Amino acid sequence: MVDENALSAMARLRIALRTLEADLGMGDLSPPELDALAAIVELSQAHQHFKPTELVNHRLLQQISRASKYRVIHSLEERGVLKPVDLKGRKFYTLNSAEL
Repeated sequence: MVDENALSAMARLRIALRTLEADLGMGDLSPPELDALAAIVELSQAHQHFKPTELVNHRLLQQISRASKYRVIHSLEERGVLKPVDLKGRKFYTLNSAEL
């Protein structure tokens, strides 16, 4: 049995999250794109640049197929949120928060 207080807290958090996403202009992002964006922010806080495999293997993206992960990454690249960077001939990414 699920605790009613826990359900109530979850509902309030989801409402607050949806409101914040809308306020930030992210209402048009799909749930996988929002998960990827959260993963990108987390990776960017640890390192300025991160490898594509770090994003693909991030725990927030475990529930989507490999092909969908790459479609989401491509979509965020096209939006300018995810910026590819060439470092010593290797592809890395960085968050371009100016595009959010």
